[in-house]
Amino acid sequence: MIDLSVIIVTFGSLAAAFVNAAFATGGVYILLASGSAVFPMTIAVPLMPLLAFASLTSRVFFFWKHIAWHIVIPVFIGSSVGVFLGVNTFIMIPEALLSLIIGCLLLVLIWFGNFKLPTGSSKVFVLVGAVHSFVATIFGVGAFLQPAILRTELVKLQVTGTLAACMLSMDIFKIIGFSSFGFNYLSYLPHIIGATVAGFFGTWLGKRVTQKVSEITFRQVFKWLVTLMALRLVFNGLYELM
Repeated sequence: MIDLSVIIVTFGSLAAAFVNAAFATGGVYILLASGSAVFPMTIAVPLMPLLAFASLTSRVFFFWKHIAWHIVIPVFIGSSVGVFLGVNTFIMIPEALLSLIIGCLLLVLIWFGNFKLPTGSSKVFVLVGAVHSFVATIFGVGAFLQPAILRTELVKLQVTGTLAACMLSMDIFKIIGFSSFGFNYLSYLPHIIGATVAGFFGTWLGKRVTQKVSEITFRQVFKWLVTLMALRLVFNGLYELM
């Protein structure tokens, strides 16, 4: 009998890959929500990089010719520092506090995520990569890379490919970092395999049906689903801390 957690993570990865391929970003919230629904945050956050790996790899493949490497390379450099600092910070945070912080961060990003960052040079993207990867390593989601890239001259396909390449570089560092601190990814091999298959299919599907989906309707449903998941994390964190 298939473990229910494998099914939930697989379908969460499918939905996340579809959203990312169709709208460039947003799938990380679904992936974090599905992971935290079946695992404690101390497992869900380190597991996310491998759950998203197939989705990111397939997006890099599909949108390769649109990737802005002058942005990816400085983000890659900054991420090497941000992930190292983030991993060392992550292992010191109590799980209840982690759930509370991530839940609040999700609510802020979902409802107040239209802030922008100034961009314009490779030095800026080194800093953006470092800060974003530091926050994402601790909390599962960052808050700086997407608005920074959206502030550039890149068009939709370039944004999709460039974001995927940046996130992939960060996730490689995260996998190395969490593994070095003893996280055993082999213990969750069924979840990783399910997410890998779903990630490739979700990306393929999202790339083809993006023109047929009402983005306004989809984003509203998506926003409320993630809001409910975020509230659950907040309440769980508060309950454990009380």
